Amino acid sequence: MVLTGATPGLTCTAFVIKGTRAVLLGKNLDWPVGDGCVFVNKRGVVKQAFAQPAGEGLRWTAKYGSVTFNQFGREFPLGGMNEAGLVVEELNGPARYPAPDRRPALNEFQWIQYQLDSHATVREVLRSGPKARISRLLADLHFLVADAKGRRAVVEFVDGRMVAYERGDLPVSVLSNNGYPESIRYLRLHQGFGGQREVSDGPESIERFVRAATMLEGYGLPGQRLMPDDGFSILKSVEQADTQWSIVYNLGRRLVFFKTKDHRRLKLVNLAAFDFSCRTPALMLPVDTGAGWILTEEFKPYEARANRLLVESVFGQLGGLGELPAGWPDGLAGRMAGYPETCRCR
Repeated sequence: MVLTGATPGLTCTAFVIKGTRAVLLGKNLDWPVGDGCVFVNKRGVVKQAFAQPAGEGLRWTAKYGSVTFNQFGREFPLGGMNEAGLVVEELNGPARYPAPDRRPALNEFQWIQYQLDSHATVREVLRSGPKARISRLLADLHFLVADAKGRRAVVEFVDGRMVAYERGDLPVSVLSNNGYPESIRYLRLHQGFGGQREVSDGPESIERFVRAATMLEGYGLPGQRLMPDDGFSILKSVEQADTQWSIVYNLGRRLVFFKTKDHRRLKLVNLAAFDFSCRTPALMLPVDTGAGWILTEEFKPYEARANRLLVESVFGQLGGLGELPAGWPDGLAGRMAGYPETCRCR
């Protein structure tokens, strides 16, 4: 994910493996900033889309609880899984979001939270286009979506339209930073996919796509038991020097396994261990915690001050790296940090 366009080295890779008894989704976050929090988000919370003109923002009530990985503060996730087993993950990629129309709008990170709050299946996500319009806040993104039954899709925004690649249009369940059709055309030049080229170990998005797709061929075979290590093996093959965290979701069992650049010990978040009622506080945990293995007791009640420190730290580091574009709105970080205070238990 980047704020100023596709930049070599500021990249991500994600994939889905569907086995006989398990569905795994893996994702590397490759990015110069490693700060982040894992949030436990509650059902029954009423939300109004952030920073949209009066009367144009989407309003919704969370139907499902979720666990998300966030860098820009609570309610602005980079990805996560809900209690129904739906996973949505973002990656930097080509995007042309819709122009304003009659649909209520929400930004690209809240689009992820809205899907996790509202839907249980990929089918429901793909049917949500007429209900809400995505509007750019920070980044051009595309998305990998999967559900507990093993259905998966790539969602991109092309010429102002939501385009989904699924079933026969999704020959491999991999996504990096090139548009999906371009990645598939390049893949077909390689051995095992109709061409003669050998698989490269290069760091480029298109090469990581081919490498992950090639490794997927060895998994998800009939009778094969999928384990989190299978997902991490693929993530290791596409890891970069700036990979900040690696996540493997087990969608059927509602388990999240992850490790970070500075803490390689595997960590586990079990969604079944949480009370997702909004009568109890939202929870948070620094993603780079040194604790492990099972993190249930490590989560603490949400604190507005900690959320603000996270957002200010991330924006400050991006500014120091020159990643914030000219004309950046004054006070945006503070408004994003304060946004959760506008959300209310129904």
